[in-house]
Amino acid sequence: MLLGRAGCALLLWGLAGLVHPESARKAEWLMRQNPEAFTLQLITVSNRTQLDKLVQAQSQPDNFASFRVQGQDRLLYVLTYGVFEDPGKAEAIRADLADDMSLAPDQFWIRRLRSVQRAIRTTLQQ
Repeated sequence: MLLGRAGCALLLWGLAGLVHPESARKAEWLMRQNPEAFTLQLITVSNRTQLDKLVQAQSQPDNFASFRVQGQDRLLYVLTYGVFEDPGKAEAIRADLADDMSLAPDQFWIRRLRSVQRAIRTTLQQ
């Protein structure tokens, strides 16, 4: 059976939902989250490429979000994971997530989204 142009477009649109994004969600997504919720701040790096490579290596990159902040003399890129209704839920996954990412769990910061949103507002995002 051959599909017409409309059929191919519909098939590709349907398959697009099965493909994981290759990068973290953006600052705009974090701004739409409940400011009373929590997230895990994982790392802060000076190179966007480093952050993207780390996210691309994960099986569920859509659980990650990133934003930029202005450091003393350069832009920094921050990677967060998840949105949690209370800090206990973030704490419950901290060790397993750190192990999956080959990072130290004590460097993960449980942070209220209101604080993240305030930081986002201080720096122009791309």
